[in-house]
Amino acid sequence: MNKKLAAAIARDDRLEDAGMHGDDRQTCHTHQCWAADCEDQHSTPTAGSLLAAAIELDRTQSR
Repeated sequence: MNKKLAAAIARDDRLEDAGMHGDDRQTCHTHQCWAADCEDQHSTPTAGSLLAAAIELDRTQSR
């Protein structure tokens, strides 16, 4: 992580603590990168995707 990204993450953290909506961040606190670099990694879980993940987990554990 470079200094510019670290400063931007800290700035976004302060702004979010002050009331800025999380969707307005320019950085990703979770992945410690620029928001544009990981925007497709954040997906809202659906019942179907959670069920599919549970089925796959059961399938792999039962081997």
